[in-house]
Amino acid sequence: MLCRVVLPSDTYAQKAQRVLAANGYHSEIIRSTSRGMGCGYSLRAAGDCETIRALLYRENIPVQNVRDERSMP
Repeated sequence: MLCRVVLPSDTYAQKAQRVLAANGYHSEIIRSTSRGMGCGYSLRAAGDCETIRALLYRENIPVQNVRDERSMP
């Protein structure tokens, strides 16, 4: 399963990537832009989305959204 984790900044995306790597998850940082929202950062990570969300929450990383990429438009 591939998850998209939306984060508020590049700094948090890098920190989240380090946390996931330390726990055996492969991920990549994706920079995205949305109309009216400016630049945003996401991680695409291989693994269970709820497990990834819980891991980042435990490390005090402010996750804005986590979605299974298969359910994305």
